[in-house]
Amino acid sequence: MARSRFRIVIAGGGVAGLEALLALRALAGTIPHITLVTCAVQTVDRPATVAEPFDRGVAPTRDIAAIAADHHAELRLDRLTAVDAHRRVAVLGGGDELPYDALIVATGAGTLHALDGAIAFRGPDDVDAMRAVRDALLAGEIASVAFALPGESTWPVPLYELALMTGADLRASGVEATVTIVTPEPSPLALFGPKAAEALAPRMAERRVDVRTGVRPVAVEPGRLRLSDGGSVPADRVVAMPTITGRPPAGLPSDAAGFVPVDAHGRVPGLDGVYAAGDVTAFPLKQGGLAAQQADAAAEAVAAQMGIAIEPEPFRPVVRGMLLIGGAPLYLRAEIGTGEGTAEAVPSTSTASPQALWWPPAKVAARYLGPYLATARPRMLAPQPLVDRAAPERPRSERDHEAALGLALAMADGDARWGDYAAAVRALDAAEALAGTLPPEYAAKRERWRAAR
Repeated sequence: MARSRFRIVIAGGGVAGLEALLALRALAGTIPHITLVTCAVQTVDRPATVAEPFDRGVAPTRDIAAIAADHHAELRLDRLTAVDAHRRVAVLGGGDELPYDALIVATGAGTLHALDGAIAFRGPDDVDAMRAVRDALLAGEIASVAFALPGESTWPVPLYELALMTGADLRASGVEATVTIVTPEPSPLALFGPKAAEALAPRMAERRVDVRTGVRPVAVEPGRLRLSDGGSVPADRVVAMPTITGRPPAGLPSDAAGFVPVDAHGRVPGLDGVYAAGDVTAFPLKQGGLAAQQADAAAEAVAAQMGIAIEPEPFRPVVRGMLLIGGAPLYLRAEIGTGEGTAEAVPSTSTASPQALWWPPAKVAARYLGPYLATARPRMLAPQPLVDRAAPERPRSERDHEAALGLALAMADGDARWGDYAAAVRALDAAEALAGTLPPEYAAKRERWRAAR
């Protein structure tokens, strides 16, 4: 099969699709012909957009065409509309048909407003709306904001980041306002276990962020958010995470919510050679790092299908979260069990640290995509895969972090003054690793310095 130029089609240019591409090249080299189908021309570090309303960072982007070229993939700017599994053909929106030996569907999911009257934060398109809430609080035009999580299967990290950075800005400006997180979780970031709540408690107290756990948001009313227990919290504005809705291509099986069932290796039942990964699948928790892990499992199964000597590892979810909270990021990691397609409520491990628990410390902790994007060097085909790190016995203090960050930024400026732009870019990469994102002015400098190298 390998000698006959095995044909792989990957549908989707998000985290799962790109991770599948990089994983397959790492596993099978240039043996298979890979076609990447996506309508997107750029990949955006969507989780990092939470920093933009607070002018604490800019979400980096990368041209998908460059990623495809770096990994010897044919790029088709189109979308997958249907799968004809009997003929082994992927049908595109423009009417073309792509024959495949293996198809990985990573087309993602849609989003819906979870709460009428609330501002839904989904990423780049909602940065201005969130900035307007922050500005209104700082100007004293409103006195309260609630951040609402619609359900326990919704990825909660961005909500906590928005609330904590709002609290940090209010405290820094000396403005008194009420900031409340409303969540059905039994404890803050319960998915990450007890260490997360323990680490969050002093940070929420310092930023004067209240949390109401074990309740669901019900309705936005004038000046308040009504809760499922009959109570309410003050809320001149409400910011809510959206809910996720399925939108599978025709020809694939799906559950009642529109998500595609898969086994532990990403195989779609009943369809030979068809795999799926990421938000399109029925796994209940939607998150970039988990999508990448599903893509890795599918890529290994495809490599084994090709005849590569590999024992495919099943999908064993490990949740990793880097919280941008204003100041030093907080890193969280936990392993969770699976059963009957659902995640157990209690993680089997729980780790929290202000120092990186994986390397490189990207917001999207993907085995191959994370290191590739962190290199900031074109045509870097196979950097070292992402690795987990143990929590340090004596974590750095907030002051230590600020000093290290300031030094890295100062070194970048110094190198640039002497025209050593390559060294300046390396210093900014180190600063980004420390802080999670770069301040907007340094993000702009890095682009200028990269071009000047």
